[in-house]
Amino acid sequence: MPRPDAETRKARAAAPLAERLTAIAADAGITPEFPAAVTAEVEGWLASPGIDDPALVDRTAIPFVTIDGPGTRDLDQAVHVEASADGFHLRYAIADASYYVAPGSALFDEAVRRGASFYIPGRSIPMLPAALSQGLVSLGPGVDRRALIFDVTFDRAGTVTSFHLERARIHSRAQLTFDGVQAVVDGAPSTDDYAASLRAIAALGALRLHHPDRAAMVRYRRVETSVRLGPDGGLVTDSGERSAIELANEQISILCNALGARYLLEGASPEAGGLVQPIYRVHEPPTEERVAGYERLVSAVAAQRGLPDDPWLYRRAAALGLAGYLEALPTTGPLGRVSRALHRQAMLLNGRSRFDAAPTPHFGVGEQVYSRFTAPMREIVGVQCHAQAIDRLLGQSARTAADDLAIRARVIEAGNRSKDLQRTLDREVDAAVVAAVFADDGTRAPEDRARRTATVVGITSGKIHLVLDQPPIDVRALMIDQGAHAGGAWLVVADEGATLRRDKVDGPDGIVCRLGDGVIVRAIGPDAVVILEVLP
Repeated sequence: MPRPDAETRKARAAAPLAERLTAIAADAGITPEFPAAVTAEVEGWLASPGIDDPALVDRTAIPFVTIDGPGTRDLDQAVHVEASADGFHLRYAIADASYYVAPGSALFDEAVRRGASFYIPGRSIPMLPAALSQGLVSLGPGVDRRALIFDVTFDRAGTVTSFHLERARIHSRAQLTFDGVQAVVDGAPSTDDYAASLRAIAALGALRLHHPDRAAMVRYRRVETSVRLGPDGGLVTDSGERSAIELANEQISILCNALGARYLLEGASPEAGGLVQPIYRVHEPPTEERVAGYERLVSAVAAQRGLPDDPWLYRRAAALGLAGYLEALPTTGPLGRVSRALHRQAMLLNGRSRFDAAPTPHFGVGEQVYSRFTAPMREIVGVQCHAQAIDRLLGQSARTAADDLAIRARVIEAGNRSKDLQRTLDREVDAAVVAAVFADDGTRAPEDRARRTATVVGITSGKIHLVLDQPPIDVRALMIDQGAHAGGAWLVVADEGATLRRDKVDGPDGIVCRLGDGVIVRAIGPDAVVILEVLP
C-alpha cells in the first residue's frame, strides 16, 4: 500500500475520523463503490435468487433466530438448539454466500480484491454489495434464505456425538440482540416459539465453555471496549464484560469452525481422493524462549510482592499449562490489577494468527485444526471454505484440482492482506480514541488536568504501558517524560520487566512503579501521560 505524501497526511489529520479511515482504505483500493460488472451480477441474482433450489433441504419449520450486537445488518449466522434428556441438538445455519460468489464471477474477483469487509466507527466498507450482504444472502427474519447448516448432536455433558453438514433453506423467526437474549435466559417471560432454544443455547454454551475439549483454549482477561459515533459525531466508547450468552455463542462458533476444518481435512486426504483444498486459520504457540522469559517475569512479580506459589507461579511443566494458569488467577480484589497485567504480558507472547494451506494448530482457541466458516459475507476465506465443504458434500468439484489450488493461493493472500489493513484501521481508531479522551486536558494548565486511575500492564525500555480504568483504553507514559517528571532522574527497567526504578537508588525509595500497580496519571499531550503516584 503506497504511503501518502506529507501534505496529504497533514490534511487527513485534520479531517473527521471516518473520513481519515475511509481514505486509508482507499489507498489500498478499497472503496464503498463496486464495479459495474459486480452490480450487473447482483441484479441477476436478485431476479433469480435460487431460494427454491430443489437441491436444498427444507428446514423452514425450525425456529432459527439470529443473535448479534445492536444494529448488525449483515447476518451471517442463525441458530437453534433443542435440549432433551439425552443432550442437545444444535443446528447452526450460516449464510450460503458461496452460491452467489463463485470463482470466475465478477463478484468473486471483487471479493478477493477486497479480502474482507472493513469496520470503522460510523461506517463500514463491505466485501459484498449491500443488496447481497444486507439483503439476499443475509439471514434476516421473515424471509426464506439459503444456508449451510452444521447439524451437531451432544450428550448431556456437551460432548459431540455426531456431526454432518447440509445445504438447506431456512426461515429465521427474529433478529435478536445479546442483551435481549440474556434477559430471556435470566428469566424474562417469553411466549415466542424459540424461547426454549435460547435457554438451551445458554446451557450448551456453558457446558462447552468448561468442557475438557476446551481446556487448551487461552482465555485472556480483558474488558471489551467498542467505539461508535455519538449523535454529535464524536467518539463514544462502550465497555464491559461479555454476557453469558455472548460467551455461549462464541463457543458454538468456535466449535463449528473446528468441525468444519476437520471436515475439510478429511476431504483433502488421499483416501478421499484429495477432493478439496482447505484453508486453515493457524496460530503458532509462543516460542520456548518467550515462554521462559514470561516465567522469569512471573517469578519476579511473585517475589517482589510476596505472593504464594499457588496460583501465582507459572511453570511450563504444570498440567494446567498457560490456559489453566491464567484461568486460575484471581479476577477481583487487591490483586486483580496484577492479574490483568500478567494476562496482558501473556497476550504479548503470541504471534499473529494467519490463513494457511497447512493444517497446523490454532494455539489461541486450543484446536488442532481450525477454519473460518462463520463469516462468509465478511471474509473471502469463509466463502472459499464453504465452497470446498460443499464440493466434499457433493462428492465432486466443478473445477480442476489445479484451478482450485490457484484459487486457494489467491484467497489466502487476500485474507492475510485484509487482516493487515484492518489492523491499520484499528490503530488509527485507537489513537483517535485516546486523543478524544484527552481533548479537554489540552485546554487546561497541567495542574488543572484530570487525574485518572490506571493499571501498569507493561514496562519496556522506552515506555510504560497502562490501561485506564475508565474508559479501559491503552495509554503510554514515555520514559523520557516520566524521568523529567521525577526531577530528571534516569530510570531503569529491573526485575525482568517487573519494576521501574530510579537508577542507583536502592530499596523502596527507588521504585517508580511495578507491573500490576494501580496508579494515578495525568495527560501531558494528545497521546501520552505521566504517572503522578502509585495507589496504595
